[in-house]
Amino acid sequence: MERRGRSPTALHKVRMSMPAAKVRFQHSTSRSLRPSFSSSLHLSIISLLIVFLLPTDGFAQKNQRPKLLPAARKDLAGKIILLPQDDRYLELKMMAQIADHYLALPPSGFLTPEPRSAELVEWLKGQNLAGVTGILVSLDANITEISSVLRLFRAQNSKLPIYGFASLDSSADASKQSCQSAIDLVADGSLDFLLIGQNEDLSAKPAQIARARLIGDAVSREIGEKVAFASGQTSLPEILLAKMLAQRFGRSPRVLPVYSSNEGRTSKDNASVSLNQIINAKIKLLGGSVMTQNQETAPQVDALLFIHTPQTTEAQRTDLVMSVLQTIDSGVRVTFLDLSETTKTKEAMLTELRNHKLLGKLTSYASAAPGDSSREAVNRALAQTSIFFTAIKSLRDDIDRVHRIERAQVNLLFSRILEDWGYQLIVRPQLEEFARQQLQTDPAKLGDKTDRAETFTIEALRKLATELFDEQFHRNVHAILMNSGTRIQFRVSMLQQLQVRFPSQNTAEPEIRQIIHTFFEGYLPNGGRQ
Repeated sequence: MERRGRSPTALHKVRMSMPAAKVRFQHSTSRSLRPSFSSSLHLSIISLLIVFLLPTDGFAQKNQRPKLLPAARKDLAGKIILLPQDDRYLELKMMAQIADHYLALPPSGFLTPEPRSAELVEWLKGQNLAGVTGILVSLDANITEISSVLRLFRAQNSKLPIYGFASLDSSADASKQSCQSAIDLVADGSLDFLLIGQNEDLSAKPAQIARARLIGDAVSREIGEKVAFASGQTSLPEILLAKMLAQRFGRSPRVLPVYSSNEGRTSKDNASVSLNQIINAKIKLLGGSVMTQNQETAPQVDALLFIHTPQTTEAQRTDLVMSVLQTIDSGVRVTFLDLSETTKTKEAMLTELRNHKLLGKLTSYASAAPGDSSREAVNRALAQTSIFFTAIKSLRDDIDRVHRIERAQVNLLFSRILEDWGYQLIVRPQLEEFARQQLQTDPAKLGDKTDRAETFTIEALRKLATELFDEQFHRNVHAILMNSGTRIQFRVSMLQQLQVRFPSQNTAEPEIRQIIHTFFEGYLPNGGRQ
């Protein structure tokens, strides 16, 4: 990412259940995946099931590394216009890059310190739709003006996918009216899909009533399938981006969730919804399929989602890690979610994963900070998994393109681990103390102290980033099967830059990106499956 001028949004750069159940996969003459079950969660998956990323053969030949120049926008797989809700968009840009898409964004000055709705609408109105493959729009501000722009876009291109997202607060009449206006846009065809975020306690009557009225209106107008609700409002654009890409390419992952404990699997959220219900709903919202652990469906699994749940014992945690290890060794994609309760349980899990050198081999990783809602972590992990699956299955026609996808995927995985582990568990407590003691300011309101807070964070994270890279990522090899049947191999090579920004000028949700380089290493023999 290019370096910006100094502002509150600047980037500092420096160098640098299956509960308690055992799921066993065995060989068969048809090379299918056959699960059996026992009381201690344990996976042994055959290496011929789904050979996605890890090669099993040596090189057939070594070619010169191609010179990879920055891709021109016309060479990318697509372009998506995003009108964001705020200035937290770095992760969205990285996710779009995983799908080899350019994400067009308004100038950062229109979003800080607060969104300037009039300028944002004018920016949206001035966008040229040539080459655009989709539009994502926040509808929380100036929905009347935005509506006219969307209707104009629809008149110009009747087939262009346009998705919107809005926030519902049952205590605010303006919020309820905005959501109602958004549903009107779906009804008149200006929006193809609407995602409404609601982070309220759904056991409370006002929240239930507000949602029920909107659902009833959508159903009565026969657009119920085009309107959905979700929690985790700051990550709604990630969900929509993944859904849009899955629909464009006609590919979405079949995901098998595996829980570390039965008690955690059925634990309740907001006193009404169990964790497994939340996970299943999120997978379906993305357009994916939830797989069950049985003999018939096992060979169809595209990714395994391992969830470290609350109420997990030490023995169950060890079993879960061994299952992850054996699954990755077989070549199957693995997403890891840490939703456990405390810093202690999260650190214990990270230690186990690090000891087995597993972090750099995951497809995605997310951990909810202790005391925070798990919904944002679930959204982000599943969105990255879906986008990478869609991209690597649909865009394997060019080495440069696959290299861009692979590099973006590694960078986002590393950044997410560094943020959820290094920052949230280690650096954030130090930074909050630094803000109070040295900066004499509230960590949630850094204001003109943002520069110093970002510098402190970079210095604190730099050593952790180097340790993480050297231990878990450096020299890792990834193999991809191209459409031609040729298998190519990439290697993780170098750690370059650390970027940190506090979009909302507080210490709760920084955007962290560590730039990692990968290089094309050569061709593997034909054959094998992906």
